[in-house]
Amino acid sequence: MGARQYRAMVRKDLLTELRTRETVVAMFLFVVLAMVVFHYAFTVAGGGPLSFYTGGMVWVVFVFGALLGLNRSFAHEKDENVLDGLLLCPVDRVTIFLAKMTGNLIFLGIIQVVALPVFALFFAPQASVARLPALLGLILLADLGIATLGTLLATIAMQTRARDLLLPIVFLPLAIPLVIAAASATSTLLSAGGDVSAVLGRLAFVLVYDGIFLVLAYGTYDVAIGE
Repeated sequence: MGARQYRAMVRKDLLTELRTRETVVAMFLFVVLAMVVFHYAFTVAGGGPLSFYTGGMVWVVFVFGALLGLNRSFAHEKDENVLDGLLLCPVDRVTIFLAKMTGNLIFLGIIQVVALPVFALFFAPQASVARLPALLGLILLADLGIATLGTLLATIAMQTRARDLLLPIVFLPLAIPLVIAAASATSTLLSAGGDVSAVLGRLAFVLVYDGIFLVLAYGTYDVAIGE
């Protein structure tokens, strides 16, 4: 029953977004415009972008783009008074978290599929294709951490009147370790002499970060969504 409920909630979020296109379009426009601005802002006199900043730029863009989607995670349920009915249903609240987290992860992934080619064109034309699997693995792990932490905090912020202001204030400080590790590893993988073995420690850190917040969300989500 839990698996069916999980699939139903994920499908509902995806169909709602397919009809409204509120979240993905806003995230996409922000990411592309930010990359265009960074491209011209960090272009040196010789004509090429400053590759030293590439990892930091891409993850700053992705994190702030993700915040646009996270702020909308429970917008329909809260504004249309659907959440109370959902909580009265015989469904494990952790299943609600997993479904919402999956939806946020999918939306972020869709944006990255479109944005990464733009990023590679502007900032990393010299990147080696051989390091692409490691880069994709890093992005997936970092996205999981963003979606896990963001969904948990979006649930807590949903209960307040100033949820659009509260979520970034709480989310960004807690996401800083993840962003630093992901940005550093991304810059290494995209540099001309980068080596996959040099980022294994950062990949392990991101994996541990994901595990900590998954366990934290599993243990506290009943309280977070019920208060």
